[in-house]
Amino acid sequence: MKPKDHDEQLRQFFQHSMDNPLYLKKYVREHPANKMAWYLLGREYEAQGKKGKALYCYTQAGEIYEAFENQTIQVSPESEQSLRQWERQGKRNQRRQRGRLAALGLLLLAGVLYAPEFHDPHLPKAESRITELPDGVTPAQVQETKVYYIAGPKSKENAAAALQEMLLKERVNSYAILAHGQSMGDARWISWLRSPDILLSVEGKQDAALQQIQYHDAESCSCQPTEASKPKAIYSAWAAQREQELVLRSALAAYEAKHGKPPESLRKLNEPYPGNVLPGVTPYMEQLYEELAGSPEKAGLPETSAPASNPASAPGAAPASADQPSVSTGGLIKPLTEPLRIVVDKQNHRLAVVSGQVIVRNYPVGLGAERTPEGTFQISEKVRNPNGKSNGEFGSRGMTLSDTLYAIHGTNQPASIEKDKSLGCIRMLKEDVEELFDMVPMGTSVTIGKGLLPVDIQRSEPVFRLPASTEETNPGKVYKWLN
Repeated sequence: MKPKDHDEQLRQFFQHSMDNPLYLKKYVREHPANKMAWYLLGREYEAQGKKGKALYCYTQAGEIYEAFENQTIQVSPESEQSLRQWERQGKRNQRRQRGRLAALGLLLLAGVLYAPEFHDPHLPKAESRITELPDGVTPAQVQETKVYYIAGPKSKENAAAALQEMLLKERVNSYAILAHGQSMGDARWISWLRSPDILLSVEGKQDAALQQIQYHDAESCSCQPTEASKPKAIYSAWAAQREQELVLRSALAAYEAKHGKPPESLRKLNEPYPGNVLPGVTPYMEQLYEELAGSPEKAGLPETSAPASNPASAPGAAPASADQPSVSTGGLIKPLTEPLRIVVDKQNHRLAVVSGQVIVRNYPVGLGAERTPEGTFQISEKVRNPNGKSNGEFGSRGMTLSDTLYAIHGTNQPASIEKDKSLGCIRMLKEDVEELFDMVPMGTSVTIGKGLLPVDIQRSEPVFRLPASTEETNPGKVYKWLN
């Protein structure tokens, strides 16, 4: 920014802030890193006698407060508790604002700070998984973080080539992280649930020349690496956001593929059965949808096309070669940018939820040997408690494949998992099928074949859940899937 432009921005800021106190509130929401704005807002609250809010603003102002007031901020344990309560209250009141709502999405899924008033019975408790963002890092900055994986082996040469490609692809406004994704099986796949090795990180600066590369892995730089706690914390928070974004974008792509146009509102994704593309959405997904709706060019998944609207290939057709990705040595991968798909391996009795070559979730399943057809299908129906109960032969969730008698569903015979006992359907354990039901939207592609997946199984913690906000039962139908 030119000096004259910067001076004019400051002049307008001080003019507006003095004439209109509400301008300060809006300004700090949009510029949470501006400590002077926090200090001025604190002065305004103090003038109104709102000591708690003033104290909170002063703590955000940090050294600006200390410079102007010539004293340090004294916060008692009682005051600190009040600050946290007020901060949570502020987040409730500002749920539709970008930064605050991003924070709420993290709270609900990642367990950054689990406030009781936000608790949803469909979401797992996360008190034992409380983590905090590093000092100076906001949820909005996490949302803007760019993460890339190197799929090949770790080496100085691969890291250098990947770093150059990463910096050429897009400007680093917040943070950029280069990580080594953990391979699964024969290295065709990368595990999402296994924490990657953080190789290096770059913190964004207004002047790109001031950006510094921090190496965190000795093999990638032949150097003494720096401590990686900050990029690891940022990555963890980013990953929680990314899962929700992936589910939302996959649902939007599936809806548009079926209807030929994007949904008129977010509500269209969680209408009652049979229009239940998703059971519901999180507050963070609501915020993302508002951003995408306001910017149509961002609404899709630019790295790939939406799933085909044509129903699945006929049973018995060979799986598409695209469902067996190969990993190029030293290749740069931006994880979770392709719509969710389901891959079922009859040989290993495995079902995986994948995005590109990244395995997001994988589960053991029960099958029917040659009675289970091979080919590519789509989820054409999602129903909760098939035939009116959660403990029957189809369990608590069912997903029909391309309007056939084949389905992915639960079972009341858990001992049949990893065996060929079904008449052709895909059986899953209760917790597994319920997580899958929430994660994959109607219209998701399902590929069934042999030798497609590794044998490895890794459980997610916490389990992915969406708030149930629509009616997903179908009491008018008796299901006769080939169990």
